[in-house]
Amino acid sequence: MDTHVRLLFIDAEQVEYLLIGSLLSEIFHTAYEITWLPELDKAVPEILSDNYDVILMNYQWGASSAKDIIQAARHQGAKAPIVVMTDEIEADVDREALSVGAADYLIKGKIDAQLLERTLRYAIERKGNESRLAELAHYDPLTGVSNRTLFKDRLNHAVDLARRGDYTFTLMYLDLDGFKPVNDCYGHDVGDQLIQQAAHRLLECVRNSDTVARVGGDEFILLLDDMRASTDMAHLAQKVIESLATPFDIGGMEITVGCSLGIAPYRTGADTEDVQRQADMAMYRAKQASGNQYCFYAEIMDQDARRQITIEKELRRGLGRNEIAIYYQPRLDTVTGEICALEALVRWRHPARGLLAPSEFLDVAESSGLVVEMGYQMLAQVCRDSHALADAGLADTQLCLNLSHRQLRDDKLVDALIAQLDAAGIRGSRLEFELSESSLMKDVDTVRDAMGLLSVTGASFALDDFGSAMSPLSAIQQLPFARLKIDAQLVAGVAQDRQKHALVMAVVQLAHSLKLSVVAEGVETSDQLRRLRELGCDEVQGYWLCPPKPLDEILVHLQAAQAQLNA
Repeated sequence: MDTHVRLLFIDAEQVEYLLIGSLLSEIFHTAYEITWLPELDKAVPEILSDNYDVILMNYQWGASSAKDIIQAARHQGAKAPIVVMTDEIEADVDREALSVGAADYLIKGKIDAQLLERTLRYAIERKGNESRLAELAHYDPLTGVSNRTLFKDRLNHAVDLARRGDYTFTLMYLDLDGFKPVNDCYGHDVGDQLIQQAAHRLLECVRNSDTVARVGGDEFILLLDDMRASTDMAHLAQKVIESLATPFDIGGMEITVGCSLGIAPYRTGADTEDVQRQADMAMYRAKQASGNQYCFYAEIMDQDARRQITIEKELRRGLGRNEIAIYYQPRLDTVTGEICALEALVRWRHPARGLLAPSEFLDVAESSGLVVEMGYQMLAQVCRDSHALADAGLADTQLCLNLSHRQLRDDKLVDALIAQLDAAGIRGSRLEFELSESSLMKDVDTVRDAMGLLSVTGASFALDDFGSAMSPLSAIQQLPFARLKIDAQLVAGVAQDRQKHALVMAVVQLAHSLKLSVVAEGVETSDQLRRLRELGCDEVQGYWLCPPKPLDEILVHLQAAQAQLNA
């Protein structure tokens, strides 16, 4: 034991303070530095301050008890052991004190210098041993901050306190933006050093009473004690983002990452699962907004989550019951009026809600991965429908399907395509796959690899929604696209908006210089069609020409649509 011990004495009675001071003065081999605190409501910050080696406190304060103080100190990571003093007549109080986290107890009126010194010394020694074990059980070995186990323990305690009285807290979930590329490029040693430095910066951003926990590879949680004002939360969130955005110096290399952060203030009635889920949803929303941002939890996120869960469950069942339907929309040549292609568009015949458009379910299909199975079902149906088109004199009409980013990454895609082509007895050149500009921006390498494999079958490709993002020209030149499809938002203003007119003209000129055909989507008026013809657009599609329809209706409508175009 150290020869100099800092002791915090918590008791309202000065006479008790003087008595303890007198007893400790009899101990010659150890110098005790005593600080007297007569106010219980100021105890927790002092206990957590790291200014003391041991705490000695009166357990009973009239009608109130030190029980909550001991529990709060333990759950917030107090390092100093707490010894309590109880009255002899208070049966079982000593056991209660020990059960909530006290290191030992002394009975008033039976304390002498030798007993007091031995009790304090043993408490400090036991706390040291416990701390070493706790480091292994409750702290992340890489960063030294709390691990998931200790975080859950402290969160449970915070929820209990919030439910019982005038106490609140806030959770912040965050993960590092761009950490995986750093790990992949520089190796795990550099990644580990980055995580260590990030944890250190987080500790510098918060108070001693707050908890920083590492709960995953690059995921951290901040448990912020008694933070009430949303402005304070926003200020701290911005402080964390700016801190982590500052370049890290690792082995002489300057590495920059960011973070996405979700904020969930405690809400009355919430349990530990609720508040964690809310913080996680807020973080996900922040990451969707391009990262390096923070987002507060809002009730609408719960509504969205429940909607997604319900739709995913029903869609999974619907895929098994053949509820997915295909509607076709023709693409027409602006000069001849001939049908160039039919685009296959997905619909869902929901048993309770009727026919649903893609906007009602496609985002859930993509996020859940069900879009892959849906895509296979659509591919099989399109190959079967090719025979009906042949019977109607459209044997050479191209059939177009959209491919999502998840489908492009599926290893079974090419084999499934070959199998369906063989089963239907049609050539791969009958099919054109449309890839969105956003998919291209996500991962050019994945898109390139998938297009290379699919092109072996003879299928062609179109870049969909061109103008909705900022796809690099170099990527378009490197990939085997046959045509560009101009985004409907640009087409919508081509007849009135000079800027959009100029943009469409530039896209047409760019595509033609690259030997690509141009398709205008979303044609809604005759004025738009006239302008698109003038600008040299090769093909058009839209509701004014022909809305998406089931195959049997589209065959009837095609002749009328061609006549309208030629009028």
